[in-house]
Parts: sequence; C-alpha cells; structure tokens
Amino acid sequence: MPHAGQHGHADPNGASAPDPGRRQLLRYGTAAAGALGVTALTGTRPSAAASRTTPAAPRRGGRVAVLGAGVGGLTAAHELAERGFDVTVYERKALGGKARSIPVPGTGTEGRADLPGEHGHRGVFGFYHNLPDTLRRIPHPGNAHGVHDNLTSVPWIALARAGGRPDLPIPTTPFEDRTLDVDALLRLVTGAVDQLFHLPAHEAAYFARRLAILMTSSPERSYGQWEHVKWLDFLAAEGKSEDYTKIFGGGAQVIQALKPRDASTRTCGQGLEAILFSLLQRGVDGPSDRIFNGPTSEVWIEPWARHLRSLGVRFAMGHTVEALELSGGRITAARAATADGPVRVEADWFVAAVPAERATRLWSPQIRAADRRLAAMDRLRTTWSQGIQYYLRRPVPVVQGHVAYIDSPWALVSISQSQFWRRDFARTWGDGEARDSFSVVISDWEKPGLVYGKPAKRCTRQQVADEVWAQLKAALEDTGRRYLPDDVRHSWFLDPAVTEPGGGAELANDEPYLLNDAGSWDHRPDAATAISNLFLAADYVRTYSNVDFTSMETANEAGRRAANALLKAAGSTADRVRLFTGHRPPEFEAAKRLDATRYRLGLPHILDTL
Repeated sequence: MPHAGQHGHADPNGASAPDPGRRQLLRYGTAAAGALGVTALTGTRPSAAASRTTPAAPRRGGRVAVLGAGVGGLTAAHELAERGFDVTVYERKALGGKARSIPVPGTGTEGRADLPGEHGHRGVFGFYHNLPDTLRRIPHPGNAHGVHDNLTSVPWIALARAGGRPDLPIPTTPFEDRTLDVDALLRLVTGAVDQLFHLPAHEAAYFARRLAILMTSSPERSYGQWEHVKWLDFLAAEGKSEDYTKIFGGGAQVIQALKPRDASTRTCGQGLEAILFSLLQRGVDGPSDRIFNGPTSEVWIEPWARHLRSLGVRFAMGHTVEALELSGGRITAARAATADGPVRVEADWFVAAVPAERATRLWSPQIRAADRRLAAMDRLRTTWSQGIQYYLRRPVPVVQGHVAYIDSPWALVSISQSQFWRRDFARTWGDGEARDSFSVVISDWEKPGLVYGKPAKRCTRQQVADEVWAQLKAALEDTGRRYLPDDVRHSWFLDPAVTEPGGGAELANDEPYLLNDAGSWDHRPDAATAISNLFLAADYVRTYSNVDFTSMETANEAGRRAANALLKAAGSTADRVRLFTGHRPPEFEAAKRLDATRYRLGLPHILDTL
C-alpha cells in the first residue's frame, strides 16, 4: 500500500505550513446540509510602437511578468510589488478572473451604471484565512480594515424542495456546544442530520461514522487512500434513500466545481470538516458565510487594482499569452497576441497565473521535458459551473442567504443579492425598473432539464435562461407560493464565457473550472517549477496551509506560494509571505497517529472495522 509521501503531499515550504490534514472547502450551510453531492478594467497598455518587445525598467528585485490577472496572479503581484519587484501583469480579458463582475453593456440609463453581471455568485467563508488577510490590506475609503469591511454575513442557507415537500432553512450561527471528541462528533452529526433532514436513523448514523472516519484519518491515509476514492462510493450511496443521495451526494452543488459523482473523498471530507469547525467557531476568520456588499469588481477588484498601481504595478490588458521561450534552463520571454499584433514579453521572472486548461497550452515539449510535473497536468479535468442573473422588477428574498435546489436537474443555487448590497439597486444600476439581481449558479450541465428535455450544454442561451427559470419555479412555487411570477422578470444575463458556436453544435465555455476529481492531486504541480525562473499561481497549484479545493482561497494561497518561491530563487532578504493554516483539532491527534500506524501496516481505519 502506498505511503502519503509517494503521493507528494509534503509541503515544499517545510515547517512554514503543517501537513495538510483534512481541511477542505465546502460552502457552510448547504454543504453541511449535504450539498456535496466583457468589459475590462482599464489598464496601462504598452505602446504599439514600442518595437513589440515590452521590457520593464528594473527595480531592485528585478522584473516580474505575471501572466494572468485572476486572484492568484493579482495576489502574486501584490506580494512581490510590496517587496520591491517591478511587476507587470498581462491579461487577455479583465482584472479579477472568474471573481470579477461583468457589466451588461448598454443597460444603464440616466446616469445609472450598467446592470452588474457575474461569472457566478461567491462567498468568503469563515475557514478562509489567506484571502481575508489580503482583503484587509487593500485600502478602501471609510473602511478601517480595507476591503474586508465590505463583507457582510449571510445568516441563512435554505434547501428548497420540489414536489410539495417543505423547505429546510438552516442557520449559519455557530453551535453552542464547542466540545469535540470522536464520541461527541458522532452524536453531534447524527443529531443534526436527523433533526434537519429527517433521514432514517441508520442512514444518519452511517453518514456520521463516515465523516468521523475522514476527520480521524492520518494524512497518509487521506492522500494514499481517500484521494483515490470517489465520494459517492465512500458514502455507499447505492441502496440508500433518495434523500440521502441527494442531500449528501450532490443534489445542490454549492461549491461550484465539485461534482460528487467524480469528486475525491479527501476533498469532500475536508470540506465538511472545515464547515463543522466554522460552526464550532474553531480556527475561523469570521462568520461561517459572507458575501460582498456590492458587485465584486466595485467593492474589491477595482480598489485592489488602484492599490497595486500605487505600488508600481502595471497592467497590460488585451494580452493573450500563447507561448513561453525556454533557453539555458530559464524562460527568456513570453509571446502574447494583442489587437495590434504579436508581442514578446521579456522579464527576469515569470509567474504563470492562467487557468489549468490554458497553462497546459504553454508547456512546449522542451518545457515538459524540463519539468515532468507540468506534463502531468494534461490529466487534470475541467467542469462547468456558470452563473445566470435574473434582474427582477421587485426584490424576491426567498431567504436571507443562499438557496440550494436539491431536486433541480441542473443543481441550482441562488441568492437574492440586493438585500445584502449597501446601495439601492434601482437607483444605482440599469434603467430604474430592475430592483434585484437574483443570481443563480448552474452546476450540472449534463442532465436533461424539465422544459426542453436536454442538458444545458445542448440548449441555446435563451433555452438555458428559460429552463433555469422553470426549475426555480418548480421548487419555489409548488406549494402555492408565488415567488417568481413571470411578470417579475425584467431581463437576464448568462455568463458570456458560454457561447453558441452555431451549426447545431453544443455550447462552448471559455472559462471552465478545475475539477477536483479522485486522484487529481497526483497531477497538480507545486508553485515552484524545475525551471529556475518560472512559478505558478492559480487554483490548480498544490496548496497545503488551509484548503486545496478550487476556490478564491486556494488561488490566493497559490499566489502567496509563488511569491515565496520567487523570493527564494532571487535570493531576496525580504520577509516571506505569510501562509495561514486551517484548524487542526488536538482532540483527534491521537486517533490520527493510531491510523497512521494502521495504514503503514496495511490495515483499514479502525472505524471501518466496526
């Protein structure tokens, strides 16, 4: 049986971060409920007359080219600029990546801004630590703690049921009892599952025991065994009740990229553990679930860009990086396409911060030979989890928080955003008629829908909008309530990354998510590569300090790790970037040590023998 070290989970930064343990991302309420289961910011553009080569004037740390302006790239730029490096960020679309807002062109009238669209709604969870630290360091007028003060707590999660079954509202307030050992854990989870979901007692007890196994597994077993087991197989979902499979097996995938049919058990288990610790208020940064109090670009990305410019960072927009040049064991230049023709980007250091599916296109045969970890990335898979916003003529606050539609074929999750935003919606955005942004994430693009009988990928964009609306109504109005009468719908906006190629072809997606499927950890590289001046800063990078699931937190930590690796390679004496760790309950350490011994002996987890 392989040991954990054979699966590469050791943190390359050594003592700066502990073994990853079982801390992983899932949005609190719905996942605790078992929900596992193009306008750019204006940036400085290199002159078209500048000989099509864009070297930067050197500062004491050297020139850094950050290729990609998502959360990972902007984080790396932030940390390196603070430490004296001359940083230029090259981006093909807009600052912020998938976290950005996307204004709906031409919808603002009489001085109002265009309606705010987005790739998908997002949360900043209590077990995030690296991202909140960055938010506090981004100045914002009137805020004592910077952009972090633009977060607002989400007090409720609801599971909306179809077929006349009652909805399940779940508070995100912490549990009063904060004691925790294995016996207490079993009682706590069994009781919560029984009270919230009314599952058969034996199924509630079985799920509690499976969760206890994950939370008391050693890192060796987590990476050597559970990483390679699919979540639904671990739960033994086959033969259980329909609600057991829906609630714990992914009927509402509130974590957008996690697909329980394929997801790693290690990933899902770490997510549930992180949620539980959030409820117990152990090792958290703040409330269990938070969102921004306005469109993300307005209250986070634009202030971040202003701050980075004040640190000397330059932004080269409209640059699509297409290749890297390797010579003498170093990257000598990047080649990018622009509207004005090809550009050759020269720098001392390169940080690749583009998504996995774009990064692999940059790995030439020479680069793959220089670092075989990069070649292994070909085995990483992506998935779709795009957002659609319905702009409504009146607010429809179904609940003060997120709503997961666990019976919907397309695994929908929604939130009525205007109730959390500090500015009056109708006065600020659009034509004055739209009063709410009802934002929905579509997580399953493969199952047939209710109206057209087709998967989302095989629909037109208009059919996607009509189908999602019908699925929402099926869950919200089956008991006679009229949350979404058709006359309340003002307009809609589907993520523009989803396009219609024409000719009867399926929809195309320019911005998919990394899929954390079983075994994918083995194919993910570290932030430092075998090429001495190439570093990686995106959510596919292995992260160890807090969570390693596709998220803004993971991307932020990857950016921090890329900066630290670059500082080391440059021989910099600057302080290293801080890496924040998740909670490791001391009550479980003895059980984990026992399990490590059993794993090395080829024995199952002790709770698997009962």
